[in-house]
Amino acid sequence: MLEQLPNQEHLLTDLILGDINYENSYALPGEIMPPNLRVDINLEWPVWSQSIYRSWTVGESEPESLEMGMELVIRVVNMSSPAPTKAVLTALDERSSPQMGFLLERSSVVSSESLLAEDFENEFELEVSFEGAVLVEESSLNSKDDLDNLMAPLGPWIASMLVRLSDQPIKYFPNTPE
Repeated sequence: MLEQLPNQEHLLTDLILGDINYENSYALPGEIMPPNLRVDINLEWPVWSQSIYRSWTVGESEPESLEMGMELVIRVVNMSSPAPTKAVLTALDERSSPQMGFLLERSSVVSSESLLAEDFENEFELEVSFEGAVLVEESSLNSKDDLDNLMAPLGPWIASMLVRLSDQPIKYFPNTPE
């Protein structure tokens, strides 16, 4: 239900702290490039949770839940006028569905205006962030399919919000390919 944006996938490791971050960006299929609506997903696997995983794999400890932090940022970019923030927030959920298996809650809303030069019109952006933690049970790590099933409800939820957002009266600049 979502299309991965080209050249947006990143795997980062904090060499000092040891945390691992995975970042990727998605848009609705068939969106113009670059898309006016997109979602950036950031998964953080902290070093303490990695230690639990290592202990499981060598049989040193009883199974505990692994935890990964997750942040979703829905971005509306390339706007020629400010977004109707109240309408946008009404169109977006405040939190994820309980059926998803983990809870993500709206954490921030940021509206910004950019002036590139005197010759250009102001450009507006809106970012709506959701944050939460994903608890991964040992049983979910038995196969790739189990982990896929844990994350599967995320795509339809995000796609639903992007579709509702695309129905809002937002004015964009004509899109020119990068």
